[in-house]
Amino acid sequence: MAAPRRPPRARVREREQEQERERLRTPAAGNDQVHSWTLVTSQALDATWRIAKGSVMLAVSFLVATLCYFRRLHLYLGHRLKWWIGYLQRKFKRNLSVAAEVDLLSYCAREWKGETPRAKLMRKAYEELFWRRHVKCVRRVKSDNYDALRSVLFQIFSQGLSFPSWMKEKDIVKLPEKLLFSQGCNWIQQYSFGPERYTGSNVFGKLRKCVELLKTQWTHFSGIKDYHKRGNMCNILFSDASLEYKLYEALKFIMLYQVTEVYEQMKMKKIDMFILGYTLEVKIKVFRLFKFNSRDFEVCYPEDPLREWPEISLLTENDCHYHIPVF
Repeated sequence: MAAPRRPPRARVREREQEQERERLRTPAAGNDQVHSWTLVTSQALDATWRIAKGSVMLAVSFLVATLCYFRRLHLYLGHRLKWWIGYLQRKFKRNLSVAAEVDLLSYCAREWKGETPRAKLMRKAYEELFWRRHVKCVRRVKSDNYDALRSVLFQIFSQGLSFPSWMKEKDIVKLPEKLLFSQGCNWIQQYSFGPERYTGSNVFGKLRKCVELLKTQWTHFSGIKDYHKRGNMCNILFSDASLEYKLYEALKFIMLYQVTEVYEQMKMKKIDMFILGYTLEVKIKVFRLFKFNSRDFEVCYPEDPLREWPEISLLTENDCHYHIPVF
């Protein structure tokens, strides 16, 4: 038996419903496709970001490492440069123990300010040197136990004075042995070199080297005829403390030798200056500023030199420290 046929209206409604379901299914498929593309794009972007992030981090790490390296290099080079600058300054800077010439009255005004009796006396004494004794400048000398020796020896070298006559006749390098073996001066074995209290068996060797250095330098300076060249050489020598002190030790020893030779002539108040002048055969004129307006303002050591010896001038404010007047 045949199935009853549905009315046309029912079929139309079913067709419309079918079309509606089909229409509803179509956007869902589109949404899935859009979602798929969105997912793929997101994954691609994530991958790209990870790659870019890794590259950026690598670049930043490399940059930081480079900066740290250059910073350490900069600090190292700065430290080395500072060390070399200090080394070169110490090597070539002339730390002169005898300063350059300065105007006498300007020096006095700077050193002796105020209205104390001593300051007034010093100013008058300096004015006396400037106006009546024709001293125009002064060279300050380093203050230590050797300043008198330094002041005299600097002028001997800068003026190119020759050896004393007795030094030309004797080999002064052999004087240490002569004092010990010929004159029985056993104290020479206890000779001290400045702060070095005991030298031991090497005393003769050290003394010979000091005396030989003095002889060599004196010969060198006396042979230089050009005044300016001698001045430059003096500046070099008197900026080398090691060489300086060897020269002074040689002078000390030679003065001791002279004491044994001229003991009867040492009856003076200022024995050390007498010995120095007698040893080097120079007349040492000293302006004693603190004795201004007295007979002891200008004194000479020795008072009556045996021959026409060259004259060396010093000035002192207290009989303890000496400077070099420049005429």
